[in-house]
Amino acid sequence: MTIWEAMTTPLREILLTGLMVLILLLGYLCMSILPLRRRGKAVAVTAAVTLADMVLFYLLLDCVFHYREPEKPRTWPAPVDAFGNLPVALLIAAEVLTAAYLAWAIHKMIRFRSENLTPLAVKETIDLLPAGVALASEDGRVVFSNLTMNKVSRALTGRVLTDIKPLLALGGAETPEEAEEDGGAQSNIFRVTTPDGSRVWQFVSDTIAEENKTYLRLVATDISAQAEINAVLREKNDKLKEINRRLDIFNRNAERIIVSQELLNARMQVHNETGHILLASRHYMEHPEAVNEAEFLHTLKLTNAHLLNEYETDDTERDALSEAIEMASEIGVKVKLNGMIPEDGVPRTILAAAISECATNIRKHADGDLLTVDTQTDGESVVFTLAGNGNPPAGPVTETGGLASLRTLTEQEGGTMEVTTTPGFTLTIRLENGSHE
Repeated sequence: MTIWEAMTTPLREILLTGLMVLILLLGYLCMSILPLRRRGKAVAVTAAVTLADMVLFYLLLDCVFHYREPEKPRTWPAPVDAFGNLPVALLIAAEVLTAAYLAWAIHKMIRFRSENLTPLAVKETIDLLPAGVALASEDGRVVFSNLTMNKVSRALTGRVLTDIKPLLALGGAETPEEAEEDGGAQSNIFRVTTPDGSRVWQFVSDTIAEENKTYLRLVATDISAQAEINAVLREKNDKLKEINRRLDIFNRNAERIIVSQELLNARMQVHNETGHILLASRHYMEHPEAVNEAEFLHTLKLTNAHLLNEYETDDTERDALSEAIEMASEIGVKVKLNGMIPEDGVPRTILAAAISECATNIRKHADGDLLTVDTQTDGESVVFTLAGNGNPPAGPVTETGGLASLRTLTEQEGGTMEVTTTPGFTLTIRLENGSHE
């Protein structure tokens, strides 16, 4: 079958369409080879094949027109007649060979790109970077920008990046002209948050020189995660500053509290031991036969040495309650304990101070010789009731000296103290269990 005969069959459209597609693909192949290195031979061969296919396409197209409109004059009658008399198998073979060459050339191009660094590969790599990169001429016109930088530009300015000045204006960065006026290339760093607040971009701009030309380089990095972490850290730092401020206030208050507590303890100790000395001396003078003189004088000497701070420090731990009961005995007051006496802790210390104070007052003001101490515990609190014999008070008891110090000590531990004078002197102290754990 000749080509003329093929014009009467559906093969006509297939051959014509095939040649047109091959010519388009060959043109694309030429444009793809041009940016590659060592491209001269490949471009020449591809161009020759493309030109040959274009000639075949023109002749085939002329045959189609002549077949449809035989009365119209032809441009090249002799070549068209010769081409039309050729076997159609030659035209099919030419198209198959062209397709084979096209497939081979594309395969070689893909392999070359995968094994060699090409400008297009560099461009594709930069486009895939998560950071934005852009280069601009001295007048701000963008000569290169990757996909990320275009996305950043649309998010911040609402348009594709063609002029770099709007982005620089967001952070106050300098254009090349301004940098030159300031004495040379400078690096500027600034941050910009997108209008919706979802992203924070850090921009670094500087100038570079290439082939006697100056370009402005702009790099954008997504620091949203770091910005969020920094915001959390700033919030925590603010909280820590507030905590430190409160701790400073607490430490100053704690120092005052400790000093006040030490002064209170000192006043109570001086008051109790001075009263002990006076009352013990009075008891000795009134009842010399009931007191061991040697033991009394030894105790008096130790007490005076303690008050004058002329003794060596004794690190031996002593029980305050036992000392209070012993002190009461030395001034002629017997202490009777009823109930469960606290074994240690704040309740035992406060009870010792209460026994010492009440024994002193009973001997000094009521001329009594017995102090009864009742202890009650209901699970939530412990109650001490101290009652003495002797003469009842003539009127209300004024809380000064030792009683005032005892109330302060009790209330500092969250307790309460109550003094009654009917029918006799009675002191009641209530301490909550939670306040002295």
